[in-house]
Amino acid sequence: MDNKFVEIVANVLKVDPKILDENSTADTTPGWDSLMHWAVISDLEDIYGVEFTMDEATSFKNLGDIYNTLVKQME
Repeated sequence: MDNKFVEIVANVLKVDPKILDENSTADTTPGWDSLMHWAVISDLEDIYGVEFTMDEATSFKNLGDIYNTLVKQME
């Protein structure tokens, strides 16, 4: 995961980016609830100019899943 992506997610969740990695989930990250999940998705879509499908957005298991899907959309 690149630093920009991690910084965006950390900023939305109001956490130290150092605690985030590809295995981070709502269960392991303070402040990451269902509302904040949609805030993360929305900010990533706006900043990167992509649009996740509803199926994608609801099936992400961890931060790595979000990042990998984002990278695929930007190819």
